[in-house]
Amino acid sequence: MDSITTKYDRVLLGFCALTSLVIGGLLITNILSFKGGLTPPPKPGKPAAILGVERSADVDKVTEALNAEPKRQALSLPGGKLADLFVSTPVIKTAEGTVIALLDDAAAQLRPPISNAWLYTNELDLTRDDIAQQDTDGDGYTNLEEFEGKSNPQNRSDLPAFYTKLRYKECVKEPLSLKFAIYNGGEIQLSRTEPKPTKSAFLKAGETFPVDTRFKILKVEMREVTEGGVSSQKPFLIIEDALAPKAPPLEIQLGKTIDHPKLTAKISDELSGKEFILAEGEEFELPKLPGTKILVSKVTEDSTTISFILPGKTERQEQELKVK
Repeated sequence: MDSITTKYDRVLLGFCALTSLVIGGLLITNILSFKGGLTPPPKPGKPAAILGVERSADVDKVTEALNAEPKRQALSLPGGKLADLFVSTPVIKTAEGTVIALLDDAAAQLRPPISNAWLYTNELDLTRDDIAQQDTDGDGYTNLEEFEGKSNPQNRSDLPAFYTKLRYKECVKEPLSLKFAIYNGGEIQLSRTEPKPTKSAFLKAGETFPVDTRFKILKVEMREVTEGGVSSQKPFLIIEDALAPKAPPLEIQLGKTIDHPKLTAKISDELSGKEFILAEGEEFELPKLPGTKILVSKVTEDSTTISFILPGKTERQEQELKVK
């Protein structure tokens, strides 16, 4: 009885094993057939078909943009400095509570006439009321003069033009009046009526007025003059002023007087403290610019014009100084 039971168990165990093998084989076959029916995915980096549709050019552009490294550009500021685009715009808040963007040209100026951007980019203290009058780099020029001269207020070797420190302090006027007194067949008598009346001897063209040797007689011209409705020919004396060789000659009608005061310019150099009194045609030198001759080319009561050739240059420059 026990042997029959043992044989029965072995037969049942073998049947189960055989069934398991059959089922496992069927499963493997189904899995392999299912995998073979699938479409393989596209390889990375190639414009392969996705679900049977080719990628468009727009998709390629988007993909390229997403894969590209982001570039950060710098914003160019006044003075040659750069500000990163990812940095906020510098602002300042006034005592009244107004917020001012320092790089905005349309914003109110904190220290006029100096621009906010110039103060900021040159790292100057905008909060100081007297920042324009300060000499930050100690070169003798104020920040305002550096701003007007387009130089660096933080660099002692970068200076504005020398005439920035020149001041036309005063026009000194020496009164002088001349009269064409007598004309007799080519002989001329010229008189000075001011400051001290003096008559000359009879002179001829080419001679110099002995009272004021700066005046040279050039010629006499006959011109038509209408007086009281009557026209007639009148002699006009033409003389040259040696102190103003570039100025037009003086013209005096017979019997008339002209005022021709001698004008000299009082110019001070604030760097050296020196003062110069100069007439037209005279030259001077500055201690800070040795060897450079500065010519006073024109003097009026309101302004004087200087001309010069800077070291290393060949062209002559001019600069007008106004009375302050």
